Amino acid sequence: MKTGTALLLALSLSLCFTSCIDFKTKKKEVTATEVAGEDFNQIEVNGEYRLSLPKYMRKTDNLNEEASLQYQNIFKETYTIVIDESKDDFIEMFTELGEYDENISVIKNYRDVQQQLFAESMYVDKESSPIALEINGMEAEMVDIDGRVDGIDEDITYFLTFVEGKEKVYMIMSWTMTSRKDTYESTFDGIAKSFKLIN
Repeated sequence: MKTGTALLLALSLSLCFTSCIDFKTKKKEVTATEVAGEDFNQIEVNGEYRLSLPKYMRKTDNLNEEASLQYQNIFKETYTIVIDESKDDFIEMFTELGEYDENISVIKNYRDVQQQLFAESMYVDKESSPIALEINGMEAEMVDIDGRVDGIDEDITYFLTFVEGKEKVYMIMSWTMTSRKDTYESTFDGIAKSFKLIN
């Protein structure tokens, strides 16, 4: 697993929150009709995986330096990143720490770890029950988290999808203000479910 994953996730959350604050004055309301009619681009990353993102989201490099994919629309306040880690490294590290549960799947362990990091990095107001599913032949888990941190007026909703590939585990993280959760939920769901390994 990448060195300092916990710290990097906390930093990512901090940067995510900052992004929401910085562009708060530039809000533009979006209707459900606009979302339903949006077009998507298929994005390929490092010849490793692809997923579909709304055409209104643009590539950026200021959300999380460890993410292999970073897209945003600051006016709609929609953000998506993908973080990938070696599956073997993840298992080895958390086994050594005594935090790996041999009785559940790799992806459930990965989801548990990431949810714990969220709980340590922000005040979690609401958390959905995890949903197990298959995304393009891979085991996956989905969970939504509503939460807040000091200094931010509005709650933020994170849509987290964890996918187990052959060699890596992936976290697809999309977020927006909780007030816009219903508007973008189906969009973020579509992004996550479009995830596919190329080889």
